[in-house]
Amino acid sequence: MKYTLTIQESHYSELKNHLLNEDLNEHVAFVICSRSLVNGVEERLLSREVITLSNEKLIISEPTKVSWDNQYFIEILKKVESKNFSIILVHNHPEGFNQFSEIDDKGEKELFQLAFNRNGYNTIHASLIMLPDGYLIGRVWKTNLSNVQISLIRIIGKRIVLNYPDKTSDYETPEVFNRQQLAFGKALVQDLSKLKISVVGAGATGSATALLLTRLGIGELCLIDKDTVEQSNLNRLHGAKLSDVGKYKVDVLQQYIKEIGIGTKISVVKSWVSDKECIDHLKTSDLIFGCTDDDAGRILLNRFAYFYLTPVIDMGLIIQVKKDMNEIQDLQGRVSYLYPGNDCLITKGNINTQRAYEQDLKRNNPESYKKLKNEAYVIGEGDPSPAVVTFTTQIASISVNELLNRIQGYNPSLLDFPHKQFFFHRYGDGSEIFPGNISNNECRICGQSNYWGRGDMQPFLDMA
Repeated sequence: MKYTLTIQESHYSELKNHLLNEDLNEHVAFVICSRSLVNGVEERLLSREVITLSNEKLIISEPTKVSWDNQYFIEILKKVESKNFSIILVHNHPEGFNQFSEIDDKGEKELFQLAFNRNGYNTIHASLIMLPDGYLIGRVWKTNLSNVQISLIRIIGKRIVLNYPDKTSDYETPEVFNRQQLAFGKALVQDLSKLKISVVGAGATGSATALLLTRLGIGELCLIDKDTVEQSNLNRLHGAKLSDVGKYKVDVLQQYIKEIGIGTKISVVKSWVSDKECIDHLKTSDLIFGCTDDDAGRILLNRFAYFYLTPVIDMGLIIQVKKDMNEIQDLQGRVSYLYPGNDCLITKGNINTQRAYEQDLKRNNPESYKKLKNEAYVIGEGDPSPAVVTFTTQIASISVNELLNRIQGYNPSLLDFPHKQFFFHRYGDGSEIFPGNISNNECRICGQSNYWGRGDMQPFLDMA
């Protein structure tokens, strides 16, 4: 069982501005967190709200010591009691001491004993230290008052920042990634090795995405797709050959990645993304690539990005040919980076909700779907859409580069533009970029922060 933490970028900035004070003394803040639990695998805390204690509320604030009246902590306990949320105590070490002190051990044990006594033993709590450079180290306090190190702290927003205990400038890059290190340095190689990424859809864009992530050195991949290889897929499925027809796409891709042999751990799930096994993998992923043309699946991933603070990079490609002519009418790709604080796929008009309803109906109530189809109410049925491997692969490459930029920041000017479109049939690449904007947005998912970092709840993702 591992313990991790995801902090919204805006919450991290609030903590940093409060704690790293010009007076170079220790200061205090609290973070209210919801939870994401996969039994026996991972418990993840998700930031919901930051509460800072001003200097007036502190009894002592010195370079190596801080104290306050526990009445303020009790008020926070009252606030979260009915929701069963966790509380994180955060303080800074101005002198850079990069571990918890004996004073921290004693004070935190007493503090969280109070928390468990008052609010019950149904949740964990945690504590963090912020170092002068903003780096975070943390530990979880269990109900028996033992503590365990937080193995990964993610800061999620325009950038993706990872803090973990063995992060070091002395990291020894595997030889296979030496050329990559020359471009982006050791830190990126090590960060990528810590990530678990789920790829939803193992078709044209999904297979290309999975192979690119493997060759970048992603630590773990989960491939999710229920479909099998067909002969008509072979012109664009990376890793597939004629003898693979009839096999599951994810099995074929998994075998190909294993044969590459550069260390990526890989798992596969042969079911729809809404199934429990898929959900458990999504909940233990650090990022998700949406490589499906299924609108029902997109709706789930769209909500998931906000509820679980797990960035989703969604991609799509449209090729339209003029009727009765082999002439391109429209050839465009799209890449969207979804995270709290930015508008979602529904707000951007990238999901057809009617088609999503029909796809869900087809899976869960085929008789009703058949009736709807017979009555000519079903859209999108009929001839398959055109597909060309060069363009599906190009969109996959652009999407994976989106991930690299969010982690490494090699093109800062693009970080403010989470939605990108590429019109390949126009002069140049015809690209258009769209700034993140949720002002005056009434969308229940991306426009209102009450769902951001909500985590586990019933019904799942508040979907009836």
